Amino acid sequence: MTNQQIKALQSIGKGIIESANLSSTGAPSGVIYSALMGHGASLSQFQSIMDTLVKHGFLNHDADCHTYHATNDGIAWANRIQ
Repeated sequence: MTNQQIKALQSIGKGIIESANLSSTGAPSGVIYSALMGHGASLSQFQSIMDTLVKHGFLNHDADCHTYHATNDGIAWANRIQ
């Protein structure tokens, strides 16, 4: 993976975390997927990005409501990304 690709993924992750932090009800997975799909992301890419953010503890996933919520660790990480 190139440095440019890493920066792009970090920017995507930061945007997702910030979006999930805007509302107490969380960010709906369908809305996030639609936004990424509009920029050419496949379902598999969306799932990989979201699974990675959850795995690293940056987001919590509420499978019942199909929403994502930012964690304190995720917010701290997003604040460090330029």
